[in-house]
Formats: sequence, C-alpha cells, structure tokens
Amino acid sequence: MDQSAFLDAMNITRWRSADKPIKPYLVLHDLDADLSDESLINDVLRLLNVKIAECEFDCEMVKGPQVIWDMRKVKVRPRVAWIVSAPLSELPINPQEKRQLWQQIILHIDKQQTDKEERNAQH
Repeated sequence: MDQSAFLDAMNITRWRSADKPIKPYLVLHDLDADLSDESLINDVLRLLNVKIAECEFDCEMVKGPQVIWDMRKVKVRPRVAWIVSAPLSELPINPQEKRQLWQQIILHIDKQQTDKEERNAQH
C-alpha cells in the first residue's frame, strides 16, 4: 500500500509549515507542474465560483482544504471532489470526457442554486 494512502486511511495529517496559510480549496492532478495559468482550469473554476488564488494544486490529498476537482488518472478513495475528470492532457482529445466534465459542472451549479434557494426560503 502506498504510504500516502495508508496515512490518509488512518486520518493522519502530514506536517505543514505554520507560516504558509492553507487555501480553502484543492485541485488534484498528476502533473508536477504549475497548472494555475491553464485556460481550461481557469474557466472551470470560474464556473464553480472559485477564485484560482483560493486553490492549492497538489498530486495527493491534503487534509483541510475542500477537494473541488480531481483530475488524476488513478482516483483514490474517498472520492470527495465536487467534480471528477480525466487528466487535463486527455480532455482536449477526448470529447466524451470533456462532455462528462461539463455535465458535472452543470449539476454542481444547479445544486448550489437549489441550496441557496432553500436557505433563502428558511429565512
């Protein structure tokens, strides 16, 4: 078993420097690169009402931030991301994967709208 998966399964958090503020959202990916300037990522995050400055990009789960997008090739449980897709490199060449991504975004937007309306109705 992968050490990271083992620690995650036991709910053991990894050490992080206290001087680095934790961002509220996490985007999981396979590449060890800066993805913050990718136009597709910016478009998806904008549709999810999330600012890119609020996102941490990492290759593995980190306890604390809400996982909003898991685009790793091999998905690891627990699956808690708002949306799940193929890796970024596969989306432009696979129309079915891209269609599924957009359908998940629409479902998430609809859910946010429904939740907002329910909260307003309670007040």
